[in-house]
Amino acid sequence: MGTTAKKQNKWLTFMIICLTCGVITELPYLRWALYEPLREALGQSNTEFGMSMSLFGMLAAILYIPGGWIADRISHRKLFATSAIGCGLLGLWFSTMPSFQATMIIHALWAITNIGMFWPAMTKAVSLLEEKEGQGKIFGLFEGVRGVFVLVMWLALMQVFERMGGIRAVILALAILSIIAGVVSFFFMADNTSQGTSSDTSVIKDMMTALKTPSAWLVAGVIFTIYAAYSASSYMQSYGETVLGMSAVAAGYVGILRKDVIRLIGAPISGFISEKMGGRCTLLIGIFDVLFVISLAIFLILPVGAEYTAITVAIMLVSSFAIYGMRGMYYAIIGEIGTPKKIYGAVAGFAMFIGFLPDAFNSTLCGYWLDAYPGAGGYRMIFIYMMVLIIVNIVLVLILLRYMQKNKAQIETNKLELAESEA
Repeated sequence: MGTTAKKQNKWLTFMIICLTCGVITELPYLRWALYEPLREALGQSNTEFGMSMSLFGMLAAILYIPGGWIADRISHRKLFATSAIGCGLLGLWFSTMPSFQATMIIHALWAITNIGMFWPAMTKAVSLLEEKEGQGKIFGLFEGVRGVFVLVMWLALMQVFERMGGIRAVILALAILSIIAGVVSFFFMADNTSQGTSSDTSVIKDMMTALKTPSAWLVAGVIFTIYAAYSASSYMQSYGETVLGMSAVAAGYVGILRKDVIRLIGAPISGFISEKMGGRCTLLIGIFDVLFVISLAIFLILPVGAEYTAITVAIMLVSSFAIYGMRGMYYAIIGEIGTPKKIYGAVAGFAMFIGFLPDAFNSTLCGYWLDAYPGAGGYRMIFIYMMVLIIVNIVLVLILLRYMQKNKAQIETNKLELAESEA
């Protein structure tokens, strides 16, 4: 295959990854965009509503490890197709507004389709598109382009929500889009069959290799604190509706602006900055940490009132810029520590197992705070929690930077060996 053809194939694969990821992640996390309408349609309390997401997160955390092993062995094209179609079929069931028990089953199955079969494969598929020095750029670009897909999709979905049947119509539309994304993945996505990108050892051996890598534990901690804060930040939208008095539609559009518009700006910018910094993604995360802490501190001292709505929304956007800047980098640091691509899935699976554990408890914890401290009090607990998480993240970043400096020679050796094996 010629250079031009390889480049075209690379970017076609990249666009399919962004499209598929952008679509299928919205169904399990629909509450992040339309929290109150979905909760009310299901007829659940905040605590009950959080339990299905916690089950999803608990099972997802377990599935990241075998998911990483699978990503090192099975065609990404087949994994993408199966997971997206499965996600869509479950979405069709979810659109019937099932019972609490059925909702729990659907979220358990989504953990299999959307995480175990998809997420580590997606992360590895993106990493294979660039060399080590370009990891920050490609992951930042991935977050941004995925954000474009999601933004356009949600602008259309909000029209569906307002004019064509409310939350049920939104779920149906997402389910159909997910199935279409699976079909597109199967017929047009390239397979990951390059030499040196697949492991031929057992899951236990690959995972032991990951567990023996001290920096993998630090990376897992960095992802954990960022993701926990990111997950909790989804309540900023319902804060606008329940505390600031916004309508569900207005709060929905603020959510789109905060979650999707800012993502397509913040993540690519962080990726290109990291490239200018020589791929120093960990350091860049630390810089975004400081921006997030400052913005959230201002947010916490602002008085509650309709007259402060504009400045509150502005601060939400600044904190979202910081959090998406971090998200654009936290997969890239797996490459920054010199992880060989043949066990990239295993290391990523382990880091995600630890890093995404907040999905197992964040929704239930935040739901409990909202029920126990009605009004602004519950949200204040959530925002303080976010502040503490990012302060811990700063400490972990400093430790990881020190570790990489101390082991610079070994990391460079690992990168050189990988380059020679792929030559």
